[in-house]
Amino acid sequence: MILNQIILHHSLTKDSKTVSWDAIRNYHVNTLKFNDIGYHFGIELINSRYEILMGRMLDQVGAHTKNHNDTIGICFMGNFDIDDVPMPQWRLGIKLVRSLMSVLNISIVKGHREYAGYKSCPGNRFNVDQFRNDLLGG
Repeated sequence: MILNQIILHHSLTKDSKTVSWDAIRNYHVNTLKFNDIGYHFGIELINSRYEILMGRMLDQVGAHTKNHNDTIGICFMGNFDIDDVPMPQWRLGIKLVRSLMSVLNISIVKGHREYAGYKSCPGNRFNVDQFRNDLLGG
């Protein structure tokens, strides 16, 4: 499988310093009947710092954007329809995406809403254009 783009998401839940990644995995597996969490990575506040959490392995097709099996899904924990993305989380997201782009030779980064226009994902307050611009900065 050749991965050709990265798609950004938000959890649409309040990030609360405790791991909600497992709650999302549980929902995806037990309610939606996926074989695992739909995302490849998550970025979540755990205690006092943001951490990158592993979801599906990169050789597994994600279940995060319908009909886009050649993509990497990254979920930012939080509801960015209501809140701004915290700068430490944003910076860690930039670091993760830059690394994936470099290692996997990916040049396309999009927000989920660019494929599912009826959704705001990764949130109305998540500026995907600014995120792409920040990726180009040092």
